[in-house]
This record gives sequence, structure tokens and C-alpha cells, in this order.
Amino acid sequence: MQETQTPDSAERLSAPTRRGFLIAAGAGVTATTVGIWLAAGPLASDGAATAMDPNNPRALPEYAPVYQRAVKGLEAPLGFEDCAHPTARAGRDTAGSDRHAVTPVIDRFIIHHTGTTKDQLEFLSRCNKRSSAPTFYLRHDGSVIELIRPGAKPSSSGADWNWRSLAVETLDQTGAPEYTVTAAQLEELAQMVAWLATYDGKSLDGVPVSFTIDREHVISHRETWSGTECPGPYLQARLDDIVSRAQQIFTAKPST
Repeated sequence: MQETQTPDSAERLSAPTRRGFLIAAGAGVTATTVGIWLAAGPLASDGAATAMDPNNPRALPEYAPVYQRAVKGLEAPLGFEDCAHPTARAGRDTAGSDRHAVTPVIDRFIIHHTGTTKDQLEFLSRCNKRSSAPTFYLRHDGSVIELIRPGAKPSSSGADWNWRSLAVETLDQTGAPEYTVTAAQLEELAQMVAWLATYDGKSLDGVPVSFTIDREHVISHRETWSGTECPGPYLQARLDDIVSRAQQIFTAKPST
């Protein structure tokens, strides 16, 4: 997860969501001096509070996820050019702090960890203090929540890498110093890498993909930026294993 690094310069801290999300979600709203905010929980038609969905704690609008193994696709209010005025998500056609033009491509799968064992879905379902906008969130049981569509630019790995990558936040099973993850999470990371490789030379959610299952293309956050220890020593030491397992999965898939 984002630590002290400044994220893609296009993203800003801000209000937690946009008006259209509230209407589409059918959530209760509260008017404040800074805009419209999600209420503590969605309301049923009779005004009674409904039970919170642990896979959608902020009652965001949902969509069929692009990654078919994901539990849900959530229209999380993340990755906007300006979260204070969330009208357009940051595009993949600019990179770096100077926002120079680039040709959009997905050629990296970047692995992060949350740095905490506490579930982070509620945190990642709103414009958060770290401006963290990963593509996927991976829980202990191996379940995946798609937080933004793969075609959208994540804000997780820095301005020189966000435009060309998919990013996954992996919930830690234990804390410092090892920050371990589960066997189910390691397997799902490999499944995700193998899935992305099926799009090599094709388009994924409208973005061209140039991706091979190797350690050049499957990297960790610390390999993009020297100022972080993310994804922790346990995951970092297992990247080669993830790549090997992904190659096995990819090879075993029937050709299409």
C-alpha cells in the first residue's frame, strides 16, 4: 500500500465519493457544508437500516468484474484526476510528475501489501488519505474485489508506473516484521498473473497488453521505488514462486 510516496500527481485527497454513485447505490445521504457524503449505512425503503455487505461495505454501485475470478466489481471513487471534483478518472496516456504523454499499455503486474492485518475494503472504497487506488484487493481467503476496472489507471506504484500496470493490494495475515500472507493468496496472485498473460498482444478493457510471465513483468512495489519495503519480506521472497506457479497455470489452460 502507498506509504510516504507521493502518488500519481493527478490524484488528490478529497470528498469520499461522487453524487452519481450515491444515486445509483440507493444509499442514504447526509448533506454537509462540504458536499454530499455517504450516510453510515444504506437505508431500506421503509427507512430501516439494512445489513452491511462485507464485500461492499459502503454500498457502492457494482458491476460484473472484468477479472472473472473476482467476487465483485465495485465502482469505488478512486483514481480520479481530481477527487474533489470526481468527474473523470486519470488516463493511462500520461506518466511522471511532469505528466508527459505516453502510449497506453499494460505491461506490468505490481504486487503490494496493506501493511496491516485489518480488512481494508472499507478504506479502499473511498477517496482515502493515501490516494490509494489499486486495481484489485486480495483477502486472506484468496477472494478478490475489483476496485477499479483494469482499463483505469491505478494510483499505487508511483507516477512512472501507474500508467502501465495493474496493481493488487494483498491483505497481510501477520504484521511486522515478516508481513506474511496465506497460501490461498499466493495461489490467487499466480492465477491473476496467468489471467493477465492471456491478453498478451490483445486488448484488456480497452487497453493494449504486452505481458509475459517472468520477473521482468511481475514485480513488487519496492522494485518500482526504493523508498518502500512493500510488499514486505515474505511476499518479496516468494515472487519467483508466484511466477513459476503462474507459468504452470498458463501452460495448463486450453488454447482458445
